[in-house]
Amino acid sequence: MEMKRAFPLLLLTFCTTLSAQDWDAYRWKNRLLILVASESNNASLNAQRKAFEKNPKALTERDLLLFAVKTNAKTLSKFSITPDFEGVLLIGKDGGLKFQAPFPVDPNTIFDRVDSMPMRRAEMRKYK
Repeated sequence: MEMKRAFPLLLLTFCTTLSAQDWDAYRWKNRLLILVASESNNASLNAQRKAFEKNPKALTERDLLLFAVKTNAKTLSKFSITPDFEGVLLIGKDGGLKFQAPFPVDPNTIFDRVDSMPMRRAEMRKYK
């Protein structure tokens, strides 16, 4: 009998403050895609968000949750991100920074990066 996989919700909120405990709540459950910008109406942020939202199945299959945070959010100091950074961060299920690049980032770059991770390869074998 094939086991159905539970799919995480796609989240997008513009967060100004999140604590390390907030990020830790997702550890071992989800990978996090964090879009970092100075303002919620940032054109690059919104274009990047739309690019990822065109692929909801790809996000869900990879247990990716999407967040937007302000560049000066204290949370980013955990990952040694400079206050002027605007772009995409990929946080793995282990809580480590796996990818960082300025806007724009092709969603396939992220999907390929995730798919190359040992944990993701195990997931793909398990759910095939």
